[in-house]
Amino acid sequence: MSEKLPLTVAVITLNERRNLDRCLRSVAWAAEILVIDAGSHDGTPEIAARHGARVVGRAWPGYVKQKNFAVDQASQDWVLSLDADEWLTEDSFGEIREVLASPRADAYAFRRVTAFSGAFVPHVWARDWQTRLFRKGRAVFAGGQVHESLRLTAGGSVARMRSPLMHLGYRSIHDYVERLNRYTDLAASGLQDDAAAPSRARLFLSPPATFAKLYVLRLGFLDGVRGLVVAAGSAFYVLLKYAKLWEAHRPVSPELIASAGSTPEDPDPG
Repeated sequence: MSEKLPLTVAVITLNERRNLDRCLRSVAWAAEILVIDAGSHDGTPEIAARHGARVVGRAWPGYVKQKNFAVDQASQDWVLSLDADEWLTEDSFGEIREVLASPRADAYAFRRVTAFSGAFVPHVWARDWQTRLFRKGRAVFAGGQVHESLRLTAGGSVARMRSPLMHLGYRSIHDYVERLNRYTDLAASGLQDDAAAPSRARLFLSPPATFAKLYVLRLGFLDGVRGLVVAAGSAFYVLLKYAKLWEAHRPVSPELIASAGSTPEDPDPG
């Protein structure tokens, strides 16, 4: 596509060989493609370079800091932040061109449509609006160690896009379970400094409430078995997050210490 739109597409990467080509092909019309790479060894920087991207190497400091660094490096007044496993549809080009020609907001949110184990699940994650297109200087990424989000400066406004943001989220249930464990580690770690051990009521009530919200209220059952697995997995995510927070605060049984000895290096001495 010969016409280039005046914005920077910013992508952070670490070993994204399987995803990056799809992502960058979908935004070939951007005036600048910027890839901040955290030390990939699978050919990710070379793939980015083939798409004409400006590749900047930077050690991994966490999602929020890496994405804000990418925004700071952008040369254009507008920034589109994408993850490597996301891509835009063909319809997005015309809509983004209209937005940039006559913006009515400081930032724009896309409805993200996620794939799970071989198909899209349009219902269970139906309300997944992601603010990704924004005017530089009017928003920053913020949040914990996982699930960062874009926050606008005071007085900023957000509008919604018609075209979706596509997301190859989880290729398999194995991938889903691995990420559940990794993400709950990060989420619990982010809560440790600010939260006491969760109550038994929270541990008991939060998981089924999450399942009911996704599977029933958001019509996840219409996504078939995938909807059931996602809703149950999301409930398990909540349980694991609070269980790991509980574990960080829990006392060690004196009886166990007397029998097995002190094992401070092992969070699970049993």
